[in-house]
Amino acid sequence: MKLLITCPFGLGSLLAQELKRLNLVPFDTFSRGCWVETDLKGMYQINLWSRLANKVYIQLVSGEARTFDQLFELIKKSDYPQRTSNTNITLKVNIQSSQLSSQRTVQSVGHKALLESIARIGKQQENTDELMLFLEKNQCGLYLNSSGKALYQRGYRTQAGSAPLKENLAAAMVLLSGWKFKSPLVDYFSGAGTILMEALLIAKNIAPGSHRQFAFQHFENKNLPLRKNLLQEAKNQIFSGQYQLTGYDIDPKMTQIAIQNAKNRNLEKEITFETGDFLQKKIDFSSSARILSNPPYGKRITSSELQKLYQKLNKSFSDQVFGGYITNLDIEPENTQQRSSKQLFNGDEKCKFRYKKLS
Repeated sequence: MKLLITCPFGLGSLLAQELKRLNLVPFDTFSRGCWVETDLKGMYQINLWSRLANKVYIQLVSGEARTFDQLFELIKKSDYPQRTSNTNITLKVNIQSSQLSSQRTVQSVGHKALLESIARIGKQQENTDELMLFLEKNQCGLYLNSSGKALYQRGYRTQAGSAPLKENLAAAMVLLSGWKFKSPLVDYFSGAGTILMEALLIAKNIAPGSHRQFAFQHFENKNLPLRKNLLQEAKNQIFSGQYQLTGYDIDPKMTQIAIQNAKNRNLEKEITFETGDFLQKKIDFSSSARILSNPPYGKRITSSELQKLYQKLNKSFSDQVFGGYITNLDIEPENTQQRSSKQLFNGDEKCKFRYKKLS
């Protein structure tokens, strides 16, 4: 089967590297994802193990659609009936540079064609199947979401702050920073604890999708014994090492939220969360600790506080201190020449991840 794996903007290449480690061969990589040809096991593995992906889509059909009749016949002959007979569906449409330009009409025709394709076997289920229809330069592709809710929703973060960092973006920060697991890792703006939780999942080789459900579990061609075996294999591959991870937040409520989120995965004894103000904290610049943070910026902090914060944060990244932090594009701390920079989006907010990697 042909899969489209999506990810946050700017992480396509990193996602491709991750898929290669799963013994898959990604192709046509772009800024928000890549493609893979694989089987049912490969699809299950990506959903279970990808730390960076948003969703995994199965291509059901592709072809030319210049007229509504062409579109209807193309969708009607898709592989949807082989995957599921569910009549409870949502169809999202994206159109670019095509003769069929009415999104509402394309959606209506596509939806009707899908229901007609399963007319004999269709039945309404409690779960909703999410499908995507892309129409670009008169070429149509129909895709079925195998993940369900986005893969960054691991299940451990039941509470978050006002500006939460998505789990797959936090995982990307850890991977890009080159953190060596033997080195202590510190987050001075830990919030709900997402960065340190993702770091621990990586260090212990815990499959990020091992505690959640997926849309493919409702498909007609599901293989539940295969999924059970993959979950057991993942459990057997967990490392038992001990790691030094410490998070600080100025808000005691956020400290308690971070502790609870760690408890949700029985990892509260392996990460230390404390209440503390970064501006008041003494930092040992000769320490081997690595710093990785998502400090407040933009609307979340005043300009005077911002200047003090980034002066200290910038000083923290001396020749001996490695790691990185997310910042707004408008903020240009001094002495950034020694750091790499990657443009990302934290939610809808454009930002940069500045980091210094240990070679």
